[in-house]
Amino acid sequence: MHDIRFAIRQLFKEPRFTAVALLALALGIGANTAIFSVVDSVLLKPLPFPQPEQLVALGAIDVRVAQTERSDPISLPNFSDLRAHNRSFAFVAVHRPAAAALSGEGEPQSLRAEHVSAEFFDVLGIRPALGRTFQRAEEAPGGGPDGLTAVLSDAFWQRQFKGDRAILGRKLILDGQPFTVVGVMPPPFQYPINSDPAEVYITSALDAVSTDGTKPPTESRGSYSWIGSARLKPGVSFAQGLAEVRTVSAALEKQYPDSNAHFWMTIAPLRRDLIGDVSTALYVLFGAVACVLLIASANVANLLLARAIVRGKEMALRSALGASRARIFRQLLTESVLLSAIGGALGLLLAIWGIDLLVALIPQNIPRISNVHLDGVVLAFTLLVSLGTGIVFGLAPAMYASRLDLRSALNDSTRATGGAARSHHGLRNALVISEVALALILLIGAGLLLQSFARLSRVDPGVQPERLLTAFVALPSAAYPKPENIVTFYDQLLPRLRALPGVASASAVFPLPLSGSNMTFIFDIKERPRPKGEQASCPMRIAASDYFHTMGIPLRRGRVFDARDHFKSNPVVVVNEKFVEEQFPGEEVIGKKIQPGIGDGAGPICEIVGVVANVKHKSLRNAFTSEIYLPEAQVPFDVNYLVVRTNTSHPSTLTAAVRAEVARLNSGVPLTRTRVFDEYLMRSLTAPRFNALLLSIFAGVALVLTAIGIYGVMAYSVAQRRQEIGIRMALGAQKQDVLRLVIGGGMKLTALGVFIGLGAAFGLTRLLGNMLYGVKPFDGPTMIAVALLLASIAMLACWLPARRAAGSNPLIALREQ
Repeated sequence: MHDIRFAIRQLFKEPRFTAVALLALALGIGANTAIFSVVDSVLLKPLPFPQPEQLVALGAIDVRVAQTERSDPISLPNFSDLRAHNRSFAFVAVHRPAAAALSGEGEPQSLRAEHVSAEFFDVLGIRPALGRTFQRAEEAPGGGPDGLTAVLSDAFWQRQFKGDRAILGRKLILDGQPFTVVGVMPPPFQYPINSDPAEVYITSALDAVSTDGTKPPTESRGSYSWIGSARLKPGVSFAQGLAEVRTVSAALEKQYPDSNAHFWMTIAPLRRDLIGDVSTALYVLFGAVACVLLIASANVANLLLARAIVRGKEMALRSALGASRARIFRQLLTESVLLSAIGGALGLLLAIWGIDLLVALIPQNIPRISNVHLDGVVLAFTLLVSLGTGIVFGLAPAMYASRLDLRSALNDSTRATGGAARSHHGLRNALVISEVALALILLIGAGLLLQSFARLSRVDPGVQPERLLTAFVALPSAAYPKPENIVTFYDQLLPRLRALPGVASASAVFPLPLSGSNMTFIFDIKERPRPKGEQASCPMRIAASDYFHTMGIPLRRGRVFDARDHFKSNPVVVVNEKFVEEQFPGEEVIGKKIQPGIGDGAGPICEIVGVVANVKHKSLRNAFTSEIYLPEAQVPFDVNYLVVRTNTSHPSTLTAAVRAEVARLNSGVPLTRTRVFDEYLMRSLTAPRFNALLLSIFAGVALVLTAIGIYGVMAYSVAQRRQEIGIRMALGAQKQDVLRLVIGGGMKLTALGVFIGLGAAFGLTRLLGNMLYGVKPFDGPTMIAVALLLASIAMLACWLPARRAAGSNPLIALREQ
């Protein structure tokens, strides 16, 4: 306690030193705490399910490509076969996201739904808070004894029904069909574990059979649209589960070569599958803030070292009066740890504000990002970082002061003290070199990400995004049971939308470019069919008439969909340029025949009637892929995105008019996800913008701290060498000689730090490979530009004390003792 009280007095005694040190530490520790809270919540915390280590994701891969490729969804029949032959898993389940139109409960609304198999909740190990979950019998067409059934999320139950416990057994009209509510999930549960979880869960009975008795596309063996998961039995290893899945897949390949050749099921840890590709970016940012903390610590260590040299006589007197080296060492280390603890407390306050800012900036599709908060783990991390930082940057000054030579320190001669100080210039210079190297690495990383973001933002998406309003429509299957009914709905709706004041054109499509939705179908070319299992695949889009004109997608050859393409006419398709390049290089493609789907999922033979320009459908950073467009009038789909091109600069002003036209046709059809198309473009840029912005902020802080560190070292060096500089000037040295002497010393340290930093950057920038677009990790111009920027800042930091030294009076300097 005596040491602590004395340390507090010392901090108040030198307010400028204390303020600078605390500011550097608060920035470094606060940034580390904020980023760690995100890393801990997203990456480190186990999944919020019982025995999460037993959970695996079930998917499909093409065994002809690398096994490390992330798996795709599986088909419903393949899942059923695996479940029937399963020996290694306690439970196996599939699910797929969907939209469910709720009617009869006030205003119609579209709910986020999940179609799930019976054991979905058993896989996750979650029991309902009210009622029960699904039974295997309820997967049959028409459902089980209670008909079609549904389980509600707690959030939806509370919002829509105010937590009414009489909800069990109540009928809800979803997509025009009655569903019996059989359960409510507990409050903490949400799935998917992101910011957009399902509100209602319904069985896969709707996917078992269509209203006319035929299998829907979702039950085709060649339709890979279901997300699988499983729970390993106790005592069964991951390798055993993987071996069983491969055995079943090999058997299915032999039995169903049309759809299963080369496409095998596989498993992966569910945690890794849910987190996806965000771990690299978060760990890179965490490494960046760690570098900022190291630079801040180096600065504080330099300050404490300079302070220890100034306090040399004080420490010598203490030693002369009987204080042991251990006692002096403890006192100084107590001061540094106290300083760091206060800096950590201030950093924690910054982190509270910083976490809110991070959550607002981070892409909301990152799992569990909404759960980021300060908890015991984060507080323990902050405490550990604070104490560790205080010990690390306090060791060198404490060791120096505790080993002072009494005779030299008690001598009044400045030269003696200066000689002792110069003996530790090597350590201070090493700290500056380290700061320069770390700052250079961060600046290069920021430069690469900024350049990548700039190039990505200039990418042509293939559509004209200006003045486009989009909205999602899900037609209730009960109200539109037949394909002809769906066609009639859009035949009536689209002319109404085109007639609205301010509307230039209108159409419909599914999936919408950059919306995150996708449909992939296997296809064969009629003129040159491939052997079974060798068919190609590509994304498929279903578009209404006038779609390409509305979206601004140029026609290259042939024609687009028009009135000739209706439900009873010959099937046609439009393909993109990439499709022609891959499937018909150097050939005339118009008139060629293709067949979407194979086996039990095969569609009618279609004629290619047009070629359109390529469009970025998945994201702006992904390369163009082959695309097949089918006309909505021939392949009606019950979910669609309306696209409306307006004559106004604010398309959202037409939202009410579009909603009114939909309601006039059917008041039970909700219009949701109404957005200006620019929002989808911005969403595709959110993650790159966040990475570039945050790393640039950290690099800027590192640059400022490094400049302060260089300035501090050079200013202290000048102060220690005032007599030497005075003698040089008295003997004829000019101001430019003094400037060259001081600046040259500082630039030597900078050059060495730049050299070390460039070497380290060549290795570390590889971590940014997956985060870059159009820029290589070893981009020479970026590295050179960053090195010159850092050198310029360092020169300025050296010039300021050099100018002061060159302007000093040599007579005054020589008179000082």
